[in-house]
Amino acid sequence: MTKKKTAVEILDSNGDSNLKIQIPTIILKNWKYILAGGIFCICLICATIVYVATKSTSDHYEEQLTKKIEALEKAKQSLALEEATNQLSTVQIQKSFDAIDSAVNQINAKMRRRGLKEFAPKLKNAGGPVEEEVNLPELIKYYEATVKKLDKKLEGVPLGTPHNGRITSRFGYRRNPFTNRGLEMHSGIDISGRTGEPITATAAGKVVYAGYKGQYGKVVIVEHTNGWETRYAHLSSTKVKKGQKVEAGQQIGRLGSTGRSTGPHLHYELLSFGRKINPEKTLIFN
Repeated sequence: MTKKKTAVEILDSNGDSNLKIQIPTIILKNWKYILAGGIFCICLICATIVYVATKSTSDHYEEQLTKKIEALEKAKQSLALEEATNQLSTVQIQKSFDAIDSAVNQINAKMRRRGLKEFAPKLKNAGGPVEEEVNLPELIKYYEATVKKLDKKLEGVPLGTPHNGRITSRFGYRRNPFTNRGLEMHSGIDISGRTGEPITATAAGKVVYAGYKGQYGKVVIVEHTNGWETRYAHLSSTKVKKGQKVEAGQQIGRLGSTGRSTGPHLHYELLSFGRKINPEKTLIFN
């Protein structure tokens, strides 16, 4: 069936015919519906484009937001872990400080038993309120200083033995070893050994005498901190010079039998502020 068409003549501004076109009659009769349908389709297409674009943008922001939330959650967990670690570290540090205090107290108790001066005596005429808040940096500085001070003092305190031989004559009154008659004051201890065996300093200090000295024979005298002094007599030879600084355990001479001696041995003396005391108080520190 032939479709009906309607001729449409297009006139110019002078009223003259310029163009004739034929349009199906059905379009002219239903142009309102067709126009409305076209507009609807255009609107539908635009809405679809907007929806797709909006959804894509929304998904992007949602993804970014999710990532940020996850990052914040991880940061929160990290902070919680760090806080827990700090609390654990604080506990561990406090335990270490308590251990240091305990060690110092034990050292002081041992020094008291030997009649020696304590490293950290109790404070007199002191007091004040106790702060509840713990300042760890300041506490660490205090204990570092305390340990360094203790270490420095220990270096200058004669402890241990200068030779691992057997004690043949102890501190105090004894019979004359040459005549076996009468009593004499023995101001040190005698330690047996073989001629030439090494003799070591029992603490860090400064050599104030090294050479021959009367009944001592060849002797090394070392001054230490806090009024301590040690003497190593009857040596066969000395290995240090006057004015030389020595460390604890450093060899200062060799065992011998010079001076007033009945045989090879070391005569070891310990003085505190010029007063001779029994060296056996410091031979074993346990």
